[in-house]
Amino acid sequence: MAEEAGPLIAGLFRTEAGRLTARLARLLGPGRLDEAEEIVQSALTKALHVWPRTGIPDNPAGWLWRAARNEAVDGLRRRRFTAPVTPEDLADSLPDDAANGEDPRFAAELSNEKLGLIFACCHPVLTVEARVALTLKSVCGLGTAQIARAFLLSEPTVAQRITRAKAKLADAKVPFAVPAGAELPERLEAVLGTLYLLLNEGVGTSDGEDLIRADLVSEALHLARHLADHPVTGRPEAEAMAALTCLTAARLPARQGRDGLPVLLADQDRGLWHQGLIAAGFRHLKASMAGPDETRWHIEAAIAAAHAMAPTWEATDWPHIVMLYDRLSRLAPGPVTLLNRAVALGERDGPAAGLAALAPLEGDGLIARYPLFAATKAAMLERLGDRMGAVEQLRYALDVADRVGINQPDRRLLLARLDRLVE
Repeated sequence: MAEEAGPLIAGLFRTEAGRLTARLARLLGPGRLDEAEEIVQSALTKALHVWPRTGIPDNPAGWLWRAARNEAVDGLRRRRFTAPVTPEDLADSLPDDAANGEDPRFAAELSNEKLGLIFACCHPVLTVEARVALTLKSVCGLGTAQIARAFLLSEPTVAQRITRAKAKLADAKVPFAVPAGAELPERLEAVLGTLYLLLNEGVGTSDGEDLIRADLVSEALHLARHLADHPVTGRPEAEAMAALTCLTAARLPARQGRDGLPVLLADQDRGLWHQGLIAAGFRHLKASMAGPDETRWHIEAAIAAAHAMAPTWEATDWPHIVMLYDRLSRLAPGPVTLLNRAVALGERDGPAAGLAALAPLEGDGLIARYPLFAATKAAMLERLGDRMGAVEQLRYALDVADRVGINQPDRRLLLARLDRLVE
C-alpha cells in the first residue's frame, strides 16, 4: 500500500496543492500565503503517513481539503490571531459532502480560486520577474532550483525574490481574486507568460531523468483553457495561449522514443499526435482572431498550427513559418526566437543560410549557456558535410549542458549524435 500511496501523493501535490493553497489563502486573508502553503504541505505529509495504513480514500483531493481545513481551524483557535475569517467560518466554508466529491461545485470552486491566486501572484506591485517566480512556486509547485534554471539565475537569488514577493503582497493586502476592467490586460499578460514557462518546462524539463513532465503540461493545459473559457479572462490573447498549449501538448505522444531518447519534430510519427487536442487548438486559434491586436501568443500559436497542418516535415510550409518568425522577432525579440527563426530559414533556404542567421547570436551570453544553440549549429554543419565542425559543436553543447544542467534524455541524445559522427 505504501508503494501505491507515495506516487499518488506526489501526483496530488503537483495537481492539487495550488488549488488548496488558493482556497486557504483566500479564506485566511491577504498576507497569509506562507501559512496556507505550510498547511497544505502538512496535509500532504499527513496523507503520506496515514494512507499506507488506512488505505487510499475514494476522493483523495477531498480528504486533503478536509485535513488542511481542520489544521487551519486548529491554528486559528490556538493562536487567536486577527483574520478576516473565524474558526467557525472556516470550518463551515464547505459542506462535507462537497469535499467528499458529491458536489461538482467543489472542483469548479477550487479552479476559480486557483485563478484568483495566479492573478494575485501577478499583481503590478511585483516586478514581472517576481510575478512569474512566485506563481511557478506557489501555484504550480515548481521547486526553487527549477525556477532558477528557467531564469538562468542562482537558487539563493530566486528564493530571495520569492520571499520578497510574498512580503509585498502581504504589505499591499492584495486580494486573491480575478481582476476586471482596465486592470485585467496587464495582469493577464503576466499570467500568460507564466503558463508559457510552465508549458516549456513540461515538454522539455530543465534537468533530471525525465524528458517530459506530463503533470506540468496538464496543469498548463488546464489553466490555459480555463482562462480562455472564463467569462472575464476569455480574451483573444488567452484564446491564443490555449491554442498554443493544445497544439504543443498534442505532439507529446511522439516526443520520446522507446529507447527513452527525445524524438525531434522532423522525425516524429505524426500519426501519434493527439487529434482531439489539435482540433481544440484550432478552435481556440480561431477564437483568438476576434480582437484587433496581435500578440506573441497569436504568432507562436500560428507557428504551432503550421506544423500541425503539415503531413510531414518536408511538406511543412517553411516560407510561412519564416514569415511568422520575422513578425515574432519584431514583436518579442530575443535570442531563442532568433535561433528558431534560423532553423526555419535553414529549412527554407538551406543549411548555409541557417548558419548565417546563427552567426549574430555567437556572442550572446544567454546563447552561450544554451546547449540547443550548439546542437542546432552541429546539425547544420553536418548537413553541409562538415563532420569535424559538427563534432566540435556537439562536444561544446555537452560541455554547456554539464555546466548549466540539462535533462538526461537530451544529454543522451547529444551523446548518441556525437558517437554516430566519431565512430
